[in-house]
Amino acid sequence: MKTHRDDVHRGGPGSGKSQGKTELFDLLRKDHEELKDIFKKIGKSSKKEVATRQELFTQLERELLNHMEAEERFFYTALEQVDESRPRVLESYEEHQVARTIIGAFTGLAVDDERWPAKVKVLSRLFRQHADEEDDLFKLAKKVLDNDQFQAIATKVQELRRETKQS
Repeated sequence: MKTHRDDVHRGGPGSGKSQGKTELFDLLRKDHEELKDIFKKIGKSSKKEVATRQELFTQLERELLNHMEAEERFFYTALEQVDESRPRVLESYEEHQVARTIIGAFTGLAVDDERWPAKVKVLSRLFRQHADEEDDLFKLAKKVLDNDQFQAIATKVQELRRETKQS
């Protein structure tokens, strides 16, 4: 296993060397913002808006699962290979597993059930904490991955998005 990347490309502003990092982080942060927005819309909906809540939750579930899959398959897999980032990545995998467990708890639970908004709040808190902590993971990634790796990951994330939108 690698301990640290000595060949990390360091480019100044305008050099184009940080483009892959910026692109990947922008993609993941955009997902975070879109998911926060969906959580907010769900939070503003009332118990009587069953169809709206169900539609929003379906969208949330799809977007959150796709986001987690992209992170795990491409970003976390690359970081997991580096000793310095491995412990933090393992925590991220576990946070994703907890999120999947909570999402699974919605199966068979009616949107107008009094437990439904409580579960959404717990999932939202977990997501927000994870997204906030991921900024630290982004900083760590800048230290241990080179720009070619960032670019390859960003490309794979975009390809996965295209595939999931088509299906």
